[in-house]
This record gives sequence, C-alpha cells and structure tokens, in this order.
Amino acid sequence: MDYKKTENCMICGEELAYLTAAIGATCTYCGRAESANIHCPSGHYVCNECHARDSIQIITRFCQNSGSTNPMEMAKTIMKHPTMPMHGPEHHAMIAAVLVTAYKNLTGKVTDEEIKEAIRRGATVPGGYCGLYGADAAAIATGIAMSTILKASPLTDHERRTANMMTSRALAAIAINRGVRCCKRSTFAAIESAIQYFREVLGTELEHTPVSKLKCEHSSRNKQCARADCRYYAGEQ
Repeated sequence: MDYKKTENCMICGEELAYLTAAIGATCTYCGRAESANIHCPSGHYVCNECHARDSIQIITRFCQNSGSTNPMEMAKTIMKHPTMPMHGPEHHAMIAAVLVTAYKNLTGKVTDEEIKEAIRRGATVPGGYCGLYGADAAAIATGIAMSTILKASPLTDHERRTANMMTSRALAAIAINRGVRCCKRSTFAAIESAIQYFREVLGTELEHTPVSKLKCEHSSRNKQCARADCRYYAGEQ
C-alpha cells in the first residue's frame, strides 16, 4: 500500500490543500460534482464515499466477525490495515462501529444490522469537520454510537439528549489536546471518553486499555505529529 497516496491525493500523491471557503469539485472516480474544502492543487478530487469505500468494507467485515468487548483495541487493529489512512473520514465510521460492536458483544442488546447502521451514519460525516465545522467528527461518531444503541431520533427526549451529551463529552476530551488535526489522537480521546460515559449512563463496563499502555503506532506517518506534546506519543519509531 502506498501510504503517500492514502495520506495525500489518491490520484497523484500530492499534498492536499485545506480551504476555508469551499470550491466546486468533481470526483475523479464517480463524477459527482459537489462543493469541497479539501482538494489537490493539481485539480484532482475524490469524494468522501469513494475515499472511504475500501476502508468501510474492512471495518464492516472486521466488526461483524469480532467478539471483542474492547473498542480501543478493535480500533487499533483496524487502523493498522493498509486501507486506513493516517487522516480521513474513515475514522468516523470506525469509531461508531467499534463502540456499537463492543456493546453488542458485551450485552447482546444490538444487532449486526444496527452495527451497519452506525457505520452508514459515520461514513456520511465528511473529513475536515474538526477545523471547518468546529466539531471533531470523532466525537460525533461517539454520539452516533450512543444514538444507535438507544434508538434515538429527533422525536425522542432522553435518548436524544443522552446521545448529544456523549458527543459533548467526547468533544471536550478532544479539545483539550494541543496540536493540529490528528485522526489517531482524536480516535483515542473519543473512545476513552465513550468508555467512561457508557459506564456512567448505560452501566456497561466495556473492556478498556489503560492510558499507560495506550501508545500511538502511527507517529512516523504523521508529518504534523505533536510528538512529546501528545499524551499518546510512543517516542521515535
């Protein structure tokens, strides 16, 4: 797997540009025309759906076959797969999926179809949310997981509020970390906060990985890595 092309432009490998104002763009693969804040300086563009397609298949297959009740270890395993980029919207579907899967494996209270629904919802949140929309989508993914588990809708009271509070807690956990965007750091912080919130609200003791043993294995792939300023930094690799 050419990591340069998964981290940068999938077409030519050039470093992507992040714009504060969206421009019109047409996906090189499916021809979809849309507005985008992320594009290749050479004019290439890959829509969110095409960007994440291979990863979504891996996430779905893995979660459907996993018996784990540890969402952090599940996420770490998925992130090692070569289809998972250093940064990207694939993480949103993954976080929602591993939380719902771990809850299913522990309690039996959700179905495989609900795991797929969590993945579907997570996959609809585009990349760049952390800076462009003021809400890191890793946190939104935890809310998606809670919403799926509680079967929340805009017309439910307690369930909707509980899911929103989950997102709020994860956003706060992500926001205290210094440094530019890092999907791995956001994933770790979001899942940590979700495990604690699941315990408080659902009375569910998901298996967890102690912070002392939670070390990032992807620093060498991240050109903007905060290194020693990141609580998950494992040192030079």
